Amino acid sequence: MKSLDSEHKDAALIGMLHVPINTIIAGPAQWRLSLGLPAAWRDDWDIINKLPAPITDDQDGACVAGALEGVRALSFWPTLEDRFLSEARCYQRNGVNEVIIENVAAPYFVRSDQPPVIYWCMRALAELLKRCCPSFRVGIQVLACADHWAMEIACRTGLDFIRCESALFEGLRPEGRTANEGNLAKLYLMRNLLMAQLGLQGPGPQVYVDLHKKHTLFMPGLDSLEPWLQNILFQKIEGAIITGKATGDPAAEADLGQARAAIESVKKQTASTMGKPWAPPLIVGSGVSPDNIGMCKRYADAVIVGSAIKEGGYWECALDERRLQSLIEAWHAS
Repeated sequence: MKSLDSEHKDAALIGMLHVPINTIIAGPAQWRLSLGLPAAWRDDWDIINKLPAPITDDQDGACVAGALEGVRALSFWPTLEDRFLSEARCYQRNGVNEVIIENVAAPYFVRSDQPPVIYWCMRALAELLKRCCPSFRVGIQVLACADHWAMEIACRTGLDFIRCESALFEGLRPEGRTANEGNLAKLYLMRNLLMAQLGLQGPGPQVYVDLHKKHTLFMPGLDSLEPWLQNILFQKIEGAIITGKATGDPAAEADLGQARAAIESVKKQTASTMGKPWAPPLIVGSGVSPDNIGMCKRYADAVIVGSAIKEGGYWECALDERRLQSLIEAWHAS
């Protein structure tokens, strides 16, 4: 872990790999067309409506194979796959070897009300990425609040972490509540169970938790970062993500400084009480740009980049290699 006065030269740069599955199946037609995305046709809906719900324990091999074969038969699958691999290879040739897969677009479905096609598309792409870019460190987030699906995919496809938005306190988002009923404990239990069932060694996918999740309203008393930071040790948070108020908004330096101090305090406390320091990484989760990347590196162990490296600087657009290169230049110069 890093100290408050370090330069953070070893911070990780995590690129977003956005999957526009929500836009294709549920976005307004004019918006979808403006982004150059195809429609789901009648035969696609026949496939989509037959896809099984994700299975949360030992999975039937034939059922899984059939579901994955089904999503690869969708007329729009080549568009998803081609964009996904093109952007992954763009990251690779520019020296970015850590990415997070996320289903991009709004409006979103919430938690267990997701259409199964989202799960199966994300799982198929995760498997594809692990085959094509085996050296990548890979995370996944399934919006909105489908953290259990993210953990399921991550364990079964060998991913390194998930991004979780509903594991600490309850909030209100445009699409609904970020209901939290022991979600973090359920995720840790699910991970342990799946790792044992699959015969896998190691700690399994880490759970990186959004504090003050963007686009979310919280009850009075949670406007301050303090109650969130006080729960880092109590809840055994494995990664703390700080963001701005909305997608593409920069995280405030004061928030990053406060979070860094809290994590260093946890590190000292665990060292003195247990004889071994423990503390989670601090991750910047939105609004990273060439203008503020140096500031972010002063505090963070990792930064997630999305909007600043997209065409026009807009999060739903495709990756822009020139913007990526400009950000990487600023990254190395800071």
